[in-house]
Amino acid sequence: MIWILRNIGIHLWITTLITIPLSFYIIPGFARFFPGINPITTGLVTIMAIVVVIGFLMDGMAKKAVTGLLKEGQAWERSGIHNKAEKNYIKALRMYDTFLLWPFSAKKTARIISGSIAKFELNFSIENNNFKLGTMVYLKMNPADEDIAKLWLEQLRRSSIVTSFEQEVLSALAEKHYANKQLSTLMIDIFLELERKDFIAKKLYQQIRKNPVFEKKYSKKIEDMIGRSDESIQLKVSYIKPEKKFWKRIALDKNIQTTVLRCVSYLKNSWTLIGSILSFLILSVGKVRRYVKEHEKTQFYLKAGFLSIISVWLGFFMISTMSHMFKSRAVEKEKIKIQIQVPKPLTIQVAAYLKQKHADRYVDILKKKGIDAIIKKVGGGGKTWFVVRVSEFIDKKSATAYGQKLVQKKIIDDFFVNNK
Repeated sequence: MIWILRNIGIHLWITTLITIPLSFYIIPGFARFFPGINPITTGLVTIMAIVVVIGFLMDGMAKKAVTGLLKEGQAWERSGIHNKAEKNYIKALRMYDTFLLWPFSAKKTARIISGSIAKFELNFSIENNNFKLGTMVYLKMNPADEDIAKLWLEQLRRSSIVTSFEQEVLSALAEKHYANKQLSTLMIDIFLELERKDFIAKKLYQQIRKNPVFEKKYSKKIEDMIGRSDESIQLKVSYIKPEKKFWKRIALDKNIQTTVLRCVSYLKNSWTLIGSILSFLILSVGKVRRYVKEHEKTQFYLKAGFLSIISVWLGFFMISTMSHMFKSRAVEKEKIKIQIQVPKPLTIQVAAYLKQKHADRYVDILKKKGIDAIIKKVGGGGKTWFVVRVSEFIDKKSATAYGQKLVQKKIIDDFFVNNK
């Protein structure tokens, strides 16, 4: 319970903090505009509307922020800076856990964020329990993704412990891809290792037996586990048809009628009971309301109690939110620093040719002298040029120094610094 409150603390705290003061300004105006309606009803409807609007706006902003963090993380991932990508994905996951509570926005966003995390975690073998959980959530929601399923099954086959959630995901994949030769080969080893004998496992075993390539390898293991299936008996049973008799149909109709009558009777009794409960609650609310109106001390105690509950509620969520933020920062400080590989955007251009064979010849000469040279095809002056560029540099100063050094050694004649 504390874990759930910690995750949704910021969302409820901000919503409550905005709703209460805003309600004191809006409710009196609505009460004057609709004088015939009970003020309590007007107040409740107004507060609910404010909560819904604020929650919707917060979810929209959180969804936009999560999408931005995912795009930035994917950019770092493509650049090869994995620790930066991991931080972005952790921030996106934390923001999703904190803000996105509405089902119509959370489900779609969950699919996007879990898909990004699954690809990152499986491609680079990231050791993070939250990422592993995100991968399994994605596969359970999207078992048709064969590429992710293949990577996850390969990882699971190397694992020594299989959790109950992993078993659920494995069952979903087996039910979807039991006829897929590549994935079924990965799944059959895991199922046999786990000694699964359920319906999904037997369905997979039967499909494996149909394949002559795998039948010899796995047939004995399957027979030792579940026994030999007698296909001839199954074939005979499938052709047995029940004998149709008129008196059996009449008996069946009577049974259906009896069942329907019983259901109708149960519904009537249930509706009567619900009506009695609602009537009792309405009468009780009316009596309580009259009692409160007649006793001023009771009104004072109720107001004081309500304000105390709100104060304690806000204080609790404020403390839980601050503790959550401080814990997150402490965890980030304990992480091991990883050296970042800074991209090198500059190079030096040493020659340009209209024919590629001349450029190739010059590159061979430079490589024999230990110079890292490449050819790039560019356009200019209505012609296609094959330019020769040497090495990569972080800044213009280091590129110029290296070019002057090559000129002094008479390895090149001239150069200029250029972007890649």
